[in-house]
Amino acid sequence: MWPSSTKSESNQSNRESDPYSPTIRERSTALSLPYMKYFEIPAANQAPPPNAMWLWTESCAFKATTGVLIGGIMGVFMGMFFGVLGAEPSVGVGPGGRLIPQAPLVDQLRATSRTLGEKMIWYAKSFSVITALFSGLDCLFEKGRGKHDALNGALSGCTAGAVLAAKQGPQAMCLGCGGFAAFTVAVEALMASTQE
Repeated sequence: MWPSSTKSESNQSNRESDPYSPTIRERSTALSLPYMKYFEIPAANQAPPPNAMWLWTESCAFKATTGVLIGGIMGVFMGMFFGVLGAEPSVGVGPGGRLIPQAPLVDQLRATSRTLGEKMIWYAKSFSVITALFSGLDCLFEKGRGKHDALNGALSGCTAGAVLAAKQGPQAMCLGCGGFAAFTVAVEALMASTQE
């Protein structure tokens, strides 16, 4: 007799206690054969996986943030433009037509840059709030209605105008709503006519 008969008896006893345990032969066969992964062809009507970058750029948070940045940059340039236009004349005339002596050049530059900087910051803040509010609301109305049309712009313009004039009372809110909505509809009509 072979000495392995005791092994086979012990294997059988192990198998009876655990019927799912593989034998040495089954283990070696499983390790030596390559593992085959089955290829699955996707269905024709299955949508491609979403693009994360596209999803982020189409979110309302991204559009509002972009509105803040673009509005801030535009406000800086508008503040610079109106700050230069609204500068005080360099030659002051006092009572009786006498000329007021000018301050030193360094002081003049310092005062001018301070007022110009204040105007630029004020315009940047204002335009940032307006563009963020309008673009965020426009995105929310578009996603809520499921349409991209001029009514979204009118609704977001009306809401933004009312929110911006909320501190002045209900009459100012109505005027702000109507003014922003009319301006938005006019711009949408102008853009639609130039695209045709």
